[in-house]
Amino acid sequence: MSEVRLHDVELMPERTLGGPADDEPLRGRLTFGWDVLPADHEGVPAHWTSYVAATPGRAFRHLLMVCSFRPETPAGRGTFRHASLGVALSTPDDGAQPVARLIDPGERTRPVAGSGMGMSFTVKAGLLDVGMEKPPGAAPEKDEWIVRGHGASQPNPQWEFREVKGFPLIGDHPVAALVELVPDRPNTAEVLVAAELEHRNWGLRRYRARLAPSPHTITLSG
Repeated sequence: MSEVRLHDVELMPERTLGGPADDEPLRGRLTFGWDVLPADHEGVPAHWTSYVAATPGRAFRHLLMVCSFRPETPAGRGTFRHASLGVALSTPDDGAQPVARLIDPGERTRPVAGSGMGMSFTVKAGLLDVGMEKPPGAAPEKDEWIVRGHGASQPNPQWEFREVKGFPLIGDHPVAALVELVPDRPNTAEVLVAAELEHRNWGLRRYRARLAPSPHTITLSG
């Protein structure tokens, strides 16, 4: 089993017109951790193992990352609404780049109860009356994504996180990439985190944190 150590991330506010001039960085609200594992370790998804077996002669690493979103505190106001995690894979020169051949998840969902509400239209004395109606029985459930991945077979995979009804953006969210390495080169990954938090007084505010340079630059191969 992998043991991911989480590190505090300082979220820097983006300056916007009308935003508070004394907006302070957010601390203690987001932690990030990672581990670099062999491509054939015990916890690798089965289809990743099949992919590696079907491409002999290539070198891969399993890059596991965890974003952990913390609840609002008196010292750290705001509720997480949306966040993103971007990874830039590279080597020191301008030649070939490592590539995230497979990513996980492509989409992670949660069943969310629908409103079950519909519109009703009636006409009375030439006037249109619009109302709401709710059909009998429980509201149907539908799957809504809470984590969505992009960038498979690219050197810059990205994941989005969002809250949905009944599932606030709180807690640990693991994501992973099967990275094909460039042989005989140092392979690294740099991470950029962005988040939107909703404040009672300020509305939505955007924050960013670039997890670089070292020790937040992730070494994939020496």
